[in-house]
Amino acid sequence: MKFELLKRISFFELNPRFELRLRGLLNCLQEAAGLHSQQAGHGAGVLMEQGKAWMLYRIGLKFHRLPALGDELRIVTWHKGAQGFRAYRDFEIFCGRQKIISATTMWFFIDLPRKKILKIPKDVADRFGLEPEPACDTDLSSWEPDSGLQLEKIIQIQTRPSDYDPLGHVNNAIYFDYLETLLEQGLRNTGKFQSILMQFNKEIPNTVSMVEAGLKQEGELIRFILASPGCVHALGECSHFS
Repeated sequence: MKFELLKRISFFELNPRFELRLRGLLNCLQEAAGLHSQQAGHGAGVLMEQGKAWMLYRIGLKFHRLPALGDELRIVTWHKGAQGFRAYRDFEIFCGRQKIISATTMWFFIDLPRKKILKIPKDVADRFGLEPEPACDTDLSSWEPDSGLQLEKIIQIQTRPSDYDPLGHVNNAIYFDYLETLLEQGLRNTGKFQSILMQFNKEIPNTVSMVEAGLKQEGELIRFILASPGCVHALGECSHFS
């Protein structure tokens, strides 16, 4: 069962190059996934009453181009299957007939009161149906980010009250806001994105007032870490077209 969401890009979602900011892109994906879950009878409200939630663990994005002002998007998402503690969801974003972005994601099913990862219940996975075809060739199961980076550039990013979601931690989309800030301040000229891989290690609670963002550039590949004292919150890599 595939789910489709239609979205028009507005002026207030754009960066200075009149392209959709990464935060806005992640919001689009999260909205599509949330509405698909709601349609399947497992929306956020139902899960919260049960003390459960889906947690995004890894994401891989491949770009042909970023959406621009006025683009009419068709966002398609589907459940690609579950294995043990991991569930997989893919996305494709179309503008007209052109596919402009592909994404693959890995999720955990969480017991909120115990903060424990649960094995995906079969009845939960079955509600979404199964569409095994991949949106892209990125294998999130085999990818391992480099946690031992010797960082070349580090910046400090202050958290804001608006960064936090109803669960009291920084929303996944805001991690991409921090990444975009790091790239724009650390590299100045980042060019066009080709791909992004990110792993969300640990939530950023409202007790964290400052995030330390660092990167290391290796040709067209940029590796990055988002951290606070004693804790790595996210890490990954991205590449740009020349």
